[in-house]
Amino acid sequence: MASVPPGGLILVTGANGYVASVAIKVFLQRGYRVRGTVRSIAHNFWMEAYFGSRFELVEVPNINTPGAFDGALKDVDGIAHIAMNMDMSPHNQSIIDETINSNLQLLDAAVKEPSVKSVVITSSLAACALPTKGVPYRIDSKTWNNAAIEKTATPWNLEGNPRWHGIILYGASKARGEQEAFAWVREHKPSFSFNTVVPNVNFGTAVSPENMGYRSSSAVIDAVVKGYPAAPTILPSQWYVDVEDTALLHLGALTLDDVQSERLLAFAGRYSWTQILEILHRRYPQKIMLKSVDEAATDAGEIENGRSIEILKRMGKNKGFTSLENTLVKALDTIMENQSKNIPKTRIDLFYESLKLTN
Repeated sequence: MASVPPGGLILVTGANGYVASVAIKVFLQRGYRVRGTVRSIAHNFWMEAYFGSRFELVEVPNINTPGAFDGALKDVDGIAHIAMNMDMSPHNQSIIDETINSNLQLLDAAVKEPSVKSVVITSSLAACALPTKGVPYRIDSKTWNNAAIEKTATPWNLEGNPRWHGIILYGASKARGEQEAFAWVREHKPSFSFNTVVPNVNFGTAVSPENMGYRSSSAVIDAVVKGYPAAPTILPSQWYVDVEDTALLHLGALTLDDVQSERLLAFAGRYSWTQILEILHRRYPQKIMLKSVDEAATDAGEIENGRSIEILKRMGKNKGFTSLENTLVKALDTIMENQSKNIPKTRIDLFYESLKLTN
């Protein structure tokens, strides 16, 4: 099958998200042109000036609307569908159908555009499993979160932990979204290649914090620097990946001819917060306000990530995945370089400010 040629045009959905914005940066650095979708150009106009002449924005107000992507795909060579619904409300049962529909509508639109050569969709660890700390597990490219799918097959009965049910709904949406997309490809046999990238926690650099703030997992590292004691509980010990490695796996899926109908697992290695704090205090003495963390258990999983290491090496990363220390240095360098700027507050900032107001 054909793949995205050098200098080709790649559509990136959800361009103002954390992973998507870094993917845009990486794609541009590698010589590709990028068209990014956002809900509102007016709220993201800064991106065109920031990324330069080989980048353009297109407005897609609602990715769940039929035909939402039709106008965005003209002359596109490849598609990185990174936009995702991160609402983990326990009552948001519709997240499953919405995730499936956005994937299928994108594929329906792509098959109508003869220029499209390759499509990659971003998934999540939650599509494979929701591990329990300290409990051994194993994930490979054929692992699906069947437990989440089964638990969400019927409406929630309001028993148990609401937050956990929201996470289970999210896991079911990512698993079902991937499964239905692969089924669509098997049925329709499009001329373009199709793959998914399945990342766990993305750490590393962040794009334009003065415009975007710190989003997703980058906000947690920022919170650790500021000394918020509960920050590590947001992302308890599991597997990490450098966000730029995630971007390169997307690019490999789009540009390597022999990568077809694969799930590329973007899992570099395990982390614990004790380990993270040791690295940060050693590399940035007197800069990290959070001094210690209480961890009762750490991750005990095994991930079959050999294919992703092979892809990264073919994309020029001779050692495969970036080490945890080098990934954290990228994150901290970004934070330190932007400390003098007026960075928008994260949800974690707002939470701790609310605690001060009530005390």
